[in-house]
Amino acid sequence: MYGQARIQRATAATQVFAVKGEGRVAAARGWTTLRHWGSVNLGPAAMLIHALARRDLRPLASGILASGIAASVATFQIAVFTSFLLAGAAAPRFLAGDAWISAAGISCFDFPVLIAEDYEGALRAELPGVSVRRIAFGFAAWISPAGGHGNVALIGVDGMALQPRGFTVDRSDTARLHLAAPGAEASIGDVTASYTGPTTGLATFLGAPYAVTGFEEARQMLGIPTGKVAFLALDFPAGVPSDLAARLARIESRFPELSARTADRFLSDSSAYWQAKTGAGAAILLAAVLASVLMAILLLNGVGRFVQRRTSDFISMIGHGASDGQMAAVLIGVAAMLIVGALAVAAVLVPVLQVIVRPILPWVTLKTGDAGFALAIGAICFGLAIVGASRELKRFPPDAMFRS
Repeated sequence: MYGQARIQRATAATQVFAVKGEGRVAAARGWTTLRHWGSVNLGPAAMLIHALARRDLRPLASGILASGIAASVATFQIAVFTSFLLAGAAAPRFLAGDAWISAAGISCFDFPVLIAEDYEGALRAELPGVSVRRIAFGFAAWISPAGGHGNVALIGVDGMALQPRGFTVDRSDTARLHLAAPGAEASIGDVTASYTGPTTGLATFLGAPYAVTGFEEARQMLGIPTGKVAFLALDFPAGVPSDLAARLARIESRFPELSARTADRFLSDSSAYWQAKTGAGAAILLAAVLASVLMAILLLNGVGRFVQRRTSDFISMIGHGASDGQMAAVLIGVAAMLIVGALAVAAVLVPVLQVIVRPILPWVTLKTGDAGFALAIGAICFGLAIVGASRELKRFPPDAMFRS
């Protein structure tokens, strides 16, 4: 009876292990299906990449950090470049006119020539329903509430909702102008003015910060003669005419001493002026391109160094029947880890860089397009990594295991 009981227990155990074995086989088949890339079984490649993340972490982290720093520099330089373009036309963008009238030949808001304000009647005849705002602009002496001296780029505009002799400045300029709170009094062009609070959208790389007040106040502060303006800003409350560009061209033909431009053209001209005069835009863009190239070089170098470190693993994969697709999947997986890691580093470092430089570059902002640039660079680097991986695979022909 004792022997019969042992036989029964063994039989039961065999059945249990058989059921478990079938479960393992089914699970293995399920994982095999999930690890297919197209028609390629990625099982060995996924296992090796998982092992790398656990046991080859230091070289992998070094490559990610180096590529991430390059990606951060490239992304931040693009943010500086796009911010430079926006800051070059900060004032007309803030004033938001639908069209602009200036003296002929004026290509930038910051350096106008005075024109007569009595063109308003002719403009209304050509552009029915238009609303005209007079714009004054010039550089004025400044004495802060604390007694500090300097200059401000003063903008005067009709319809500005400010108290008499009130003015506003960009939030980024309040500290250097010693404007601690609304109600503080300062001198602009030897005229006492009252600070009404900060605004946004006027951060600039000009040596003098923008200050905005009413048109008549600015005329007095700047000493502009009666009947003269720097610009005429045109607004269309009922909607911009579809043939606005053609109508503005007729105005220029009728008054050759004037320049009549749409808002987009005037913004573009102002930005282009600062790019052409300073060369800063091209220099910033070149730095972004060089940083992007450096990121690609570091990435390809990281893939190459990985192959050098793991030559024996690749030869072992060949010996165990790994296909070319599985071999490529390993290299592409490593490249993907490097790129994703580099972009993650950039996502952390770029905002930190902005905070660090904000006191000296308050006009630099991060925009959705800047993040898009980083993703585009990552996609390009990934494409280059695939090409580099195909070249590295040529080092491992089918007979490589016998050569070793």
